[in-house]
Amino acid sequence: MTGAPGGSRWTDELLNGMREQGDPVADDVMEAVLKHGNADAINAVMRTLVSNDQLVPGTLPHDIEDYLAQNVTLPPWADPAKIERGQRLFEAWGLEISLCLFCASLPSAYAAAKGVKVLSRTAQLETNTRRRIMETGQFLINVLAVGSFEATGKGFRTIQHVRLMHAAVRQLIEDHASQQPGLWDLNWGKPINQEDLAGTMLSFSYVPLDPLRRLGLDVSDLDAEAYLHLWNVIAHLLGVQDKLLVDGIDDATALVETIRRRQFRASPEGREMTAALMELLDQMTPGHEFDKTIPPLIRHLIGDKIADMLDVPPSRFTDDLGRLTRVTNWFWVRIFGRKFRNSPRYQLVSDLVRPFGRELMQGMFALQRGGRRASFDIPTHLAQRWELSP
Repeated sequence: MTGAPGGSRWTDELLNGMREQGDPVADDVMEAVLKHGNADAINAVMRTLVSNDQLVPGTLPHDIEDYLAQNVTLPPWADPAKIERGQRLFEAWGLEISLCLFCASLPSAYAAAKGVKVLSRTAQLETNTRRRIMETGQFLINVLAVGSFEATGKGFRTIQHVRLMHAAVRQLIEDHASQQPGLWDLNWGKPINQEDLAGTMLSFSYVPLDPLRRLGLDVSDLDAEAYLHLWNVIAHLLGVQDKLLVDGIDDATALVETIRRRQFRASPEGREMTAALMELLDQMTPGHEFDKTIPPLIRHLIGDKIADMLDVPPSRFTDDLGRLTRVTNWFWVRIFGRKFRNSPRYQLVSDLVRPFGRELMQGMFALQRGGRRASFDIPTHLAQRWELSP
């Protein structure tokens, strides 16, 4: 058995096994749909799930309706106080967390050379980069807002839909691979396997914590632990096995380091996805000046090593990222026509990212999700708190 760095429990033997496992609960439902129809039936299910916000949309196969009609509850180990604390962290710093999603979490996910294969392949099936990113943003709003797991919240419903969509993608890729040799290599593991799911959850829960602090936010250890717990609950509901859920910051750090050692490599798909992401960020910031800031921010948040894997362009503003005053002053002079002096560095960075995060969130409303997708939606109290209301 191959050991793990620092003697952690995250061994290669464990994670190799997890690469061969999907989500039997949702997979069985989609297999039944495929047996009763064909790949077109799976595609129809995916279109309905992303375009309809009802709890149990009509016109779905009975197997899907039965699954969606099930009563979903929090796992017995879930701590309501920690869930609410994690959600309040999101509500307080949602703009900054959203910025970290775009400029840290997603690029980090794209650096996983095997996991990113599925994103590239699904682009050939039933979706595209913009829609996936918009739907990811909507997913975060639906599960991270305070009260999302109450009767009137959208948390359970949204997670059910996403869990089924993951199963649909697994079925579609495996079905198409049987007809298109080379579409999927078995050495990559099962599409959207347990290791990749766990890594994705960490990209949303653990990865933003350090960038938030780099952006000048005072995230306490208690807040960070609560945010991880919230995402453990979300991961469990999405079908991640409990043995892959992290037990606090140190355990999460060990798993992130192990996955990065195992999976982070330069890949054509990772570079393509990152390029598409940066192009989308440019579209979402209509002043067309933020694109000059996106590469240095990505490099600052994820580090030069990972940024180089993803071909994030170097910038003359990143030659001394340890000294961010230069970047911040340039940003304010070029974008807002004013310059801060005699302020602490982290305050400068905090002032930098909040209007940037607001521009990105406004961009979501402007772009929507395309096609026959449900409109991007945000609770009124969040829109007001983040100053997004008209």
